[in-house]
This record gives sequence, structure tokens and C-alpha cells, in this order.
Amino acid sequence: MKAIIYTKYGTPEELQLKEMEKPVPKENEVLVKVHATTVTATDCVFRRGEPKISRLFTGLTKPKNQILGSEFAGVIEAVGKEVKLFKAGDKVIGTTPGYGSYSEFICLPEEKSTLAKMSSNKSYEEAIACCDGFLTALPFLREKGERKNS
Repeated sequence: MKAIIYTKYGTPEELQLKEMEKPVPKENEVLVKVHATTVTATDCVFRRGEPKISRLFTGLTKPKNQILGSEFAGVIEAVGKEVKLFKAGDKVIGTTPGYGSYSEFICLPEEKSTLAKMSSNKSYEEAIACCDGFLTALPFLREKGERKNS
């Protein structure tokens, strides 16, 4: 599979297209073929390694995880034996628990990922454009809902 990687901090020119091994889902994971992703402000901070405090998350002298990206839209290609909510062929949108969406394929645990079935009337590009806003709003909506129910 192809992935965009970075091996040292710096400008966008540090990003490289590389051939990597395609991941295989574990029993509790889904394998997603990524059709669309985003470039967020966090991705840019992590790529630059600036401010230096960001390196506490990414690696002090060089990136620990070489594939950036936390949001994606795609289709599930395979599921592990224990996966119950998704099946191959489901169009999904979500975020990674860390990094890795700048790749053709990504494996994610069903339970610990923000993963949802996509609306069938949206393209991958339309769906991914909504991801950041939804995820920013979700904690506030949950908090507001908890206050009303108390």
C-alpha cells in the first residue's frame, strides 16, 4: 500500500510517498480503505515539530509514528472475527486513536475508535469535510445534554 510518511521534522517537503506493508486486522479490528482524509492544524504542528512541546507527543528528536493524519472517510474492506457493528462494504467516517490516515489502508479497533457509518448520499470528500466540525462539537453537545438530564 502507499502512504505519505515523514522521517524528520520540517516543511511539507519532508513528506514522502512510500510503499508500505498493507495492515491485517486483528480479531477486534476493521480494515478501512481510505478514500479521503484531511490535513489539520495538528498535523502541521506535528510535521514541523514546533512548538517543541508538541514533540512530547510525537518524538523528541524524530517522529515516532511516521504516518500523520487522524481523520478519514473510506470503506471497510475486512473485519476481524470479533467485530459486530461493521461489515465489509460499509462506507465509514472516523478518526484514528492516534495517527495513520495518510495511507491507503488503516486498521482500527471497533470499540476504541470514533467510527460511524457514512450517509449513503454523501461522497467521501463531502463526508470528511464535516469530520472536524462534528468532532469539535460532540463533547460540548454531550455536556449540554448531561446538564439538561440532571
